[in-house]
Amino acid sequence: MAIDFSVVREAIPVLGSGLRVTALVSAIGIPLGILIGIVAAYSAQSRTLLRPVALAYVELVRNIPYLILVYLSFFGLPKLGVAASAMSVAIGCTAFYTGGYFCEILRAALKSVARGQTHAALSLGMTFWKTQRYVIVPQLFGFLIPPTTSLVIMMFKDSAIFSVMSLPEMTYQSNLLTANTFAYVEVLGTTALIYWLSSLLMAGVGRRLEAAIGRTATASHGAR
Repeated sequence: MAIDFSVVREAIPVLGSGLRVTALVSAIGIPLGILIGIVAAYSAQSRTLLRPVALAYVELVRNIPYLILVYLSFFGLPKLGVAASAMSVAIGCTAFYTGGYFCEILRAALKSVARGQTHAALSLGMTFWKTQRYVIVPQLFGFLIPPTTSLVIMMFKDSAIFSVMSLPEMTYQSNLLTANTFAYVEVLGTTALIYWLSSLLMAGVGRRLEAAIGRTATASHGAR
């Protein structure tokens, strides 16, 4: 059976509107999740009561399927008296899940830096936060960029789950189109292509950042 390209042409504007919603959820939710992950990673390394809280949070993200979290948030919040739109739930779930995974990415990066550097900086009179800012953090970016790029792509693609809440993102729009046209191959194939091209774009940005950081590190070593 031949591909009906007229359906593809009609589907692209509709899928484009869904892509804008997907991009909005990702553009807000993922950075928020990274901030949560930073707090959780440092809390998990502390010797305060925040440590077990952070570790429990990571285990929660690891062991509860994303779809279940979305359902619990969307249907459970109203039972608690919290009125939340599908967009708010989508952003919140994206941030929550991203934070758990980024916490582990950052913890691994922090462990990759020799502990002796921290001890040396502290022995010179630097505070903990100055040590992090001037000694530890500048070394982390080379470790963080590749796994963080993969995490961003994963969360962008997993936004398809929000179609179950009738959020008009790209997968939801494709479901509406296939229900009206029954052109599953044309519509879903175009949807898959848009996801793929978007992921390629994000991967390319990640590679450029990684290369730029590598050049900066090489230049700094050369200056020494």
